[in-house]
Amino acid sequence: MRPQPDLMYRTGIRLWVGVAAVLCSAQTLSAQAVRQLTLREVIRQVQEKSPELRAERLNQDLAKADVLTAGLRPNPSLNNQSLQLMQPSHFPEGTNAINRKNRQIWWQLTTPVNVAGQRQKSVALAEETVELNRLNYAETERNLLRSAAQTWLDAWSAYQTVVYTERLQHNLDTLVQISDVRLRNQVITQTDRSRTQLLADQYRLRGRTARQAYQNQLTRLRYLLQTTDSLEVDRMDSLFFRPADWLTDKDVSGLAQDRADVRAAGQAITVAQRNADLQQALRIPRPELGAIYNPQNGVPYLGFYGTMALPFFNKNQGEIRKARIAEDQSRQVAGYTRRQALTEGQVALRNYTTQRDNLTRYAAIRQQGAAVLASVRYAYFRGGTAIVDFLEAQRAMLSIEEEYLATEVAYRQAFIDLLFVTGQIQRIANP
Repeated sequence: MRPQPDLMYRTGIRLWVGVAAVLCSAQTLSAQAVRQLTLREVIRQVQEKSPELRAERLNQDLAKADVLTAGLRPNPSLNNQSLQLMQPSHFPEGTNAINRKNRQIWWQLTTPVNVAGQRQKSVALAEETVELNRLNYAETERNLLRSAAQTWLDAWSAYQTVVYTERLQHNLDTLVQISDVRLRNQVITQTDRSRTQLLADQYRLRGRTARQAYQNQLTRLRYLLQTTDSLEVDRMDSLFFRPADWLTDKDVSGLAQDRADVRAAGQAITVAQRNADLQQALRIPRPELGAIYNPQNGVPYLGFYGTMALPFFNKNQGEIRKARIAEDQSRQVAGYTRRQALTEGQVALRNYTTQRDNLTRYAAIRQQGAAVLASVRYAYFRGGTAIVDFLEAQRAMLSIEEEYLATEVAYRQAFIDLLFVTGQIQRIANP
């Protein structure tokens, strides 16, 4: 029995609906698979997954192991000496070689003694070194996050270039089509049409270059994030437009003084001081004390053992001198690091303020340029102006667009620099 036409029609409709649903689902899943990256997410992911930071964290574990080592007490030493009488003629009557009366045994148990707080000062030095390693890790993280933020900004800039070149390319392709029509109608010359085509070809090449640059930056981001997912940068990252007007020279100076490298420089002074204290304590010889049990020819003796180096020549002078020099050096480094942080903070704030104002002004210029281009385009389509004027207005607008993009990149760069020099770049992942 042959199927009815209505049944075949309904079956076909269901089939096409099913196919459309599958295609829509695939497109939805594909869209969901592409991750939109904000700067905050990049910072968070780098902090969690960076192999460089994971390796750097192990230095903190190494420093903690040094604390454990410094706190260990020395092991006691056990010493044995046995002397055997060799000539039988000297054996006491009725004894043989294995008799205890023909043998002397020496048992000695000793241990080094902690003097001048040497163990306590070693522990104090190791504990301060742990804190120094923690601050060094924070400084490594700060610099790595700056590099990650710069990579994100490069990707964002490349993406913006792709967007505006593709938009311009579409407009220029449309203009080429209109020029072809006008050339056939003998409204414009071949030269005018060629000028339009040359401008379109120029931006087609720019678009290819921009797309490749964007893909290169995304590849770098995938490495930083340790992922193989499809990525895109978020064009409208609100982080860059949060109010920063509350920042003053005083605020920035305070934040810059609290950043990781400044605190690490200050902690290095403390470490140098603890090392100087330890080296001073080590100039005192460390005695070794213990007990002796010494059976001689069957007669037991019990005694005391003690030894100590006499500090006539070696009083740890070299290490003490090095510790003092290291302390002076740490103070100098801390001094210029604080001054450098203060200077960088002031420069970063002023640059941020300047670039923010420039962006506001260029936004107004961009609007004016768009209005002029729209007016010239309208006049051209109405036949009120020549194509040369329209192309010149188009080139002027392209120049304004490029300058506006450069200004916006400079503004975002200044914002990242401000986060970096104030140490806030490590805190934006968890606002």
